[in-house]
Amino acid sequence: MQLRTILPALLLCLVAMPAWAWPALVERVVDGDTIQVRADRRTLTVRLSGIDAPERGQPGGIQAGQALAELVAGRSVEVVPEGRDRYGRVVAR
Repeated sequence: MQLRTILPALLLCLVAMPAWAWPALVERVVDGDTIQVRADRRTLTVRLSGIDAPERGQPGGIQAGQALAELVAGRSVEVVPEGRDRYGRVVAR
C-alpha cells in the first residue's frame, strides 16, 4: 500500500479515538439522560452528552428513564468524558 492510502485512514483513526475513556458499571439510571456509574471504586453521576430527555415530573419523563434503563442498567459501559455541567456532573458519551 502506498502512503497516500494509509495516511488518511490513520488520521481518521486518531481523530475518532477518544482522548481518554474508562470502563464503568451502570449502577442506576437517574432519569432519561443521567446515570450513576461505578468506576475505580467511585460512584459518579454522568450526564449523557447530546441527549435532553424530559425530567421525571414532565410528560414522558418516566418512560424516558425506563427506556434508558432497558438499554444500560447493570451493564458495563465505556465513559468518554467531554466536560462537566453546571451541577458538577461529568458530561460524557
